Amino acid sequence: MLKRMIFAAVTCGLLAGLATGCGKKKKDVDTRLLSPRETYRVSREEIQRGNLRRATELLSRIDYRLGEDRALLEPLVRITTADATFYQNNDIALIDARALYLDYVTLYADHALAPYALYQAGICSLSQVSAPSKDQTETYQAIRDLRSVETRFPDSSYAVAARLMRRVAESRLVEHELAVGRYYLKKEAYPSAIERFQTALGQFPDSSKTGDMFVAIGEAMMRAGDVEQGRFYLDRVITDYAGSGLDVQAQKIIKKVTAQLAKN
Repeated sequence: MLKRMIFAAVTCGLLAGLATGCGKKKKDVDTRLLSPRETYRVSREEIQRGNLRRATELLSRIDYRLGEDRALLEPLVRITTADATFYQNNDIALIDARALYLDYVTLYADHALAPYALYQAGICSLSQVSAPSKDQTETYQAIRDLRSVETRFPDSSYAVAARLMRRVAESRLVEHELAVGRYYLKKEAYPSAIERFQTALGQFPDSSKTGDMFVAIGEAMMRAGDVEQGRFYLDRVITDYAGSGLDVQAQKIIKKVTAQLAKN
């Protein structure tokens, strides 16, 4: 829903000078006889109907050698092609769309839609990872793209959106490291668990999952025999995350692990 809202807001505004607006009633026309501008308009109507493949087919037919306003039209055709590909919403389409968005940024770095294109490139990568348990290569790529929006276009409204989505991506990575670390913890491979938790904490110290990470690393350290350091993390959770539920979890771990260590 968020992606569709962004898309509609951007493209409907751009069409104001080139067409009669979004949602125009369909007409039976022979698209082979249309000018580049008219072909673009019809392709936009197809997008509004959800006919994304038809839209990309029409956009690919546009011949800029016919004397139309190429400087104005070509950037719009390219970004609309990328959008129509993106909204097909499958892995192949997302890969293709990301390449189209990045090409756009390369060709039109000074265009008003360049920040949007770079932002969308990051969203393409982020959308390819369905769950924190999956390989996170694309999430790392998304973070790089979204950071580029913030650094290259800091005054753009998309810099704010990129920052928010980067935090989402970082939280997903932390969740991934938590899942892997907990697997090692269950297998009593405490050094490996601690390494995963510490790496994630070092990379993303301000993640929304920091409290969960403190609980996990505190338990791993206590079970590994480093009781003092483990208690440091767990006591911090009890103090800093009071009332969150994590504090109760930390107290239970301290009690349980302390009892087990005393018994052993």
